[in-house]
Amino acid sequence: MSTLVECPVCGRITTEQAVSLHLDFGCSSAPTASTSQSAAAPLPPVASSSSGPPKTTRTPAEKKRKAAPPTAVRDAPSTSSPAARSAAPPSSKKPRTSTASFLEAAKPLPELVRPRALEDFVGQEHLLGKGALLRALIEEDRLGSCLFWGPPGTGKTTIARVIAKTTSSIFKELSATNATTAQLREVFVEAENVLKITGRKTLLFIDEIQRFNKAQQDAFLPVVEAGTISLVASTTENPSFRVNTALLSRCRVFVLNKLSADDIFRILVRALRLLHEQKTGENLPEAPGPVVKSEPDAGAAPLPDDPDAASAAAAAAAAAAPSAVDATAPSTDPSDADVSLPGPPPAGTSAAHSADPVFAHTGALDPPLLRFLASAADGDARVALSSLELALSATRKGADGGIDREELKRGLRKAHMQYDRSGDAHYDTISALHKSVRGSDANAALYYLARMLEGGDDPLYVARRLVRMAAEDVGLANPQALPQALAAYQATQLIGMPECDCILAQVVVMLAESPKSVRCYNAYNAAKALVKRGEQYPIPLHIRNAPTGLMKQLGYGREYRYEPGFAHPVHQTFLPPELAGTTFLQDDDSIEGKTVDEAALREWEWRAQRGKRWEGRDELEKKVRELEEKAAAAGKAPRAGATGLDAEDGAV
Repeated sequence: MSTLVECPVCGRITTEQAVSLHLDFGCSSAPTASTSQSAAAPLPPVASSSSGPPKTTRTPAEKKRKAAPPTAVRDAPSTSSPAARSAAPPSSKKPRTSTASFLEAAKPLPELVRPRALEDFVGQEHLLGKGALLRALIEEDRLGSCLFWGPPGTGKTTIARVIAKTTSSIFKELSATNATTAQLREVFVEAENVLKITGRKTLLFIDEIQRFNKAQQDAFLPVVEAGTISLVASTTENPSFRVNTALLSRCRVFVLNKLSADDIFRILVRALRLLHEQKTGENLPEAPGPVVKSEPDAGAAPLPDDPDAASAAAAAAAAAAPSAVDATAPSTDPSDADVSLPGPPPAGTSAAHSADPVFAHTGALDPPLLRFLASAADGDARVALSSLELALSATRKGADGGIDREELKRGLRKAHMQYDRSGDAHYDTISALHKSVRGSDANAALYYLARMLEGGDDPLYVARRLVRMAAEDVGLANPQALPQALAAYQATQLIGMPECDCILAQVVVMLAESPKSVRCYNAYNAAKALVKRGEQYPIPLHIRNAPTGLMKQLGYGREYRYEPGFAHPVHQTFLPPELAGTTFLQDDDSIEGKTVDEAALREWEWRAQRGKRWEGRDELEKKVRELEEKAAAAGKAPRAGATGLDAEDGAV
């Protein structure tokens, strides 16, 4: 007997056998029964005979077409007729506006608005912009094996899904977080069989490939080498350290950058448009495109009148981009804006998107609030979309009847920070801190210190590195730097975070503002290099210890002069005769082995001295001439980077 059940999506009554087919067709087809059927007499059982032929299974459509329905059911009015609809009692259960799958309805907003085509992708213009290499390879279906490396929420998986829709190869997707070696072998065998039979290759996407161990990564080598599969992998960690070198050499690496605040703002606006279109079916008009203007910066300092200085400064600025940022020039990057935005959008970037027609239907979700969400996401589009979903579903109301904006901001302000205590962010930031201290930029050093501490890094690790900076970079120029750094390390051990932050900040500023001397550091490195590459010469007998009579007879300690016992200076040698005259320590003001870069010096005079000539120029030029004369007298060619002041190539 067929059992009548209620559809969990639309509430219609159908048979238990047909409910799956009914759901597969989006609640628009498959045999259904009216509510009145549930109260009618049950269907008569099908007669069966043990001697007759075996009963064949018929589809629900065949049953409806061939089986004679009971009288009660046949006489009942159709629920699709106007009379039946008017007579039927109103349903207390509202139909759900959902797709045919509960999994689809359960997807979060970042998954629902994931781009399906390259035209919808936002950001990564260096890879997917017009004429970019990756875009051309995807459109021509000639991608091959590649690896996407970038921070979370930058579009690695989205690019892979776009590739799946455009490639003619068979696409398969696995995650290294739960895939096993057995599953990989199954995919490899299937890919080989498909290639033999149909000639189609298999494109395998592995998410978070760094989670695979060495043996699992090695399993890809033969199939990638043979061309059985094309591997597309993604990783958030440096592949140089987490992916086998052999596998890395067989893949082209594409680096994805962290998204800017303007990119994330555009993603949020696109999400709002999609949600509005799904809810109302209304296609909103496109927003006007952004107007990008190329205008001189009114706030920038004018170039010096000297043409050489101007060209040198321009060359230095070009060489510094994009890794160096001029702190004196105003920033045009929206990501540099204060996270408390609600002011006007950055000029020329988000203005057009702020005027998007969708904002006429979003209520309290206005452009300033969306720009705040974009800044608080710290370059992660997934975090921004999750924050937008939270804002859309917020039920707490403020005094004006809208979303309590301040409460939302407190909950989302820097709730997410892309910082990995054991990954590239850790090492890149401590490198930036060390180099800022070495370059005497206390402001930059404090900034990188705050990024490490607020990102949850170990304060004792930072304190240990400050001890190293005190000896390596400050050295003898400020002998009190090392004791202060050691005191800061001990204080950090005693009180920990967050109280130790000002202690570390004090030492960072002290080290940055101290004069620098690498005299001991360079001298020890020179001695260490000589020991490693040179012969280990015997220690002179006169400075060897002679605790026994035999050793004294052999000459140990003979002719050693105990200098405190003399009333005047005495001379004696301590190095082996083969190393006589070797010098490791150089005077702080010596330029030997150092570079004199005329372009860099002029840039410093322009930026730091406001074009004023450096007072040490005359002394520097004198030392350069003396070094050249010394080299010429010895019959040696000047060392590259150590002799001669050349205004064109900057070599000393």
